[in-house]
Amino acid sequence: MSLIIPRRRRNEINVIPLIDVMVVLVFFLLLAGRFEEARTLNIVPPTADAGGASGTAAGVVIGVDRAGKIYLEGKEISRKGLDAALQAKAAQTPGTEVLIVADEKSLTGAAVGALDAVAKAGLRPRLLTRPTQ
Repeated sequence: MSLIIPRRRRNEINVIPLIDVMVVLVFFLLLAGRFEEARTLNIVPPTADAGGASGTAAGVVIGVDRAGKIYLEGKEISRKGLDAALQAKAAQTPGTEVLIVADEKSLTGAAVGALDAVAKAGLRPRLLTRPTQ
């Protein structure tokens, strides 16, 4: 009989590969989230030769797609809802600049309706255009 008792080797978990995988997953999720935001609305602004660049950032963004649907900050909204939201924004921060992004093939009535709603609320409208190529 032996007096030496064999010691059990303790199992170890190597966490370095787990950390590496988690870092890659976090980067993937961050990048995928940004790409999703960039392509929410499929809008191509019209071209303009005399469009001026503004140094201030817009406080509110309104989008008008090809079908004439109106979007406020990326979420579809009705015309009455847009009027109410812009009135609330004007009461909260008067003089806010509103950027209107209308597709070049959108219905003119929808874009003019958005301009009208901004003007009624007393906010400063600005149309987004792209330079001619």
